[in-house]
Amino acid sequence: MQILSSIVNFVLNLGGGIFLPFVITILGLFFKMNLFDSFKNGLKIGAGFTGINLVIGVLCDALSPAVQHYANLGAGFTVTDIGWEGIGAIAWSTPFAIAIVPLGMILNYILIRTKFTKTMDVDVWNYWHFILGAAISYYVCMMLGMSQVVSAIIGILIGLGTFVIVLKLGDKIAPYWQEYYGLPGTTCCNSDAYYMWGIDWVVCKIIDAIPGLNKININAKWVSDKLGSFGETSVLAFFAGVLISVITRLDLATAITMSVTIAACIILVPKMVGLLMEGLVPVSNAARKFFKSHLGDDYDIYIGMDEALYLGDEVGIQCSVIMIPIALALAFLPGVTVFPIASIGSLCYTTCACSLFAKGDVFKTIVASSVCLIYCFEMYSFMAPLATKLALETGYITASMGQVTGSGIEELQCVLLGVVAKLLGAW
Repeated sequence: MQILSSIVNFVLNLGGGIFLPFVITILGLFFKMNLFDSFKNGLKIGAGFTGINLVIGVLCDALSPAVQHYANLGAGFTVTDIGWEGIGAIAWSTPFAIAIVPLGMILNYILIRTKFTKTMDVDVWNYWHFILGAAISYYVCMMLGMSQVVSAIIGILIGLGTFVIVLKLGDKIAPYWQEYYGLPGTTCCNSDAYYMWGIDWVVCKIIDAIPGLNKININAKWVSDKLGSFGETSVLAFFAGVLISVITRLDLATAITMSVTIAACIILVPKMVGLLMEGLVPVSNAARKFFKSHLGDDYDIYIGMDEALYLGDEVGIQCSVIMIPIALALAFLPGVTVFPIASIGSLCYTTCACSLFAKGDVFKTIVASSVCLIYCFEMYSFMAPLATKLALETGYITASMGQVTGSGIEELQCVLLGVVAKLLGAW
């Protein structure tokens, strides 16, 4: 078991951009594609994910001087943001984490063959979202005095249960996802996307019910018509960088560098998504053909992928620029004890999610994104003590580092488990 765990950890530590080409190659062969076509498509998908991660990383680095300026203003920021990478590492460090991967894959195949779901989650790299809930369950059960074996069983069941729920949600969201984002044959299997879509749906329903507000309709075309070239996303991004630089009193060289880099990143993200889709579509078509031949012509299959696919959305990318100063301001809300450095650099994930039920309306997208960020920042702070306990138990941090939190810990299943654990006195 230790050897298997070491092998899997080695592969997963390579990252999604390196790991996915091999997963897609194996899937392509399973779906009767030839070896070199499968590998070529896998490389394109890997290149797309690598490109997205690189661009987001560059964006975070470019924003860091402004973000650090705001972080230094708040004396109440007592919790360290370790990002999704840190939270993911904590999840994977759980003793039984490795078991959920093969169990999840086998369960997914069985559920497809029995027509319980149409979603095939090939994004094994992001299984950590399900494992995180399992890890919380495991350590909470241990805190409550249960044995390690019982705690592990409960944790695995929680993780697989979350996995099944996300597969069904993938079925439900697929028609909206495919139509709005233009991603045929696919759906999303990231559990964090669903709480954002839930907030987006509720906010849009409320706005639609308020006279006056329901008449506001600002789409990408309206922005372009009214502002001309200034309304182009890249130009807006540049001037957003200039505005932030002035507010945070950055020197001229830093200001210019940050503004140009933000604009460049905003241009590059959709192009990386296009490359990713170029490799994914042939695999998706082969999967549908395979399952139609085995389950009947009336059956369709959705390839479950990372939420990064929706980063090609024009309105979401435009709104991510507008949301940068808003997000910085929201970090100072009462009750927020962490400055969400990692979240500021990945705003495009939030805005592109919130443009779905807003149907491309800029106003609704910004309002829904703001509500999402308020929820995230408050939950980062609320869950920090539990996240810190998990980090200490897995050896990810030492007691001298203080409290930590990060993206992933705010997901609905984690928060529900955290609330139950708090009511039971586990933390």
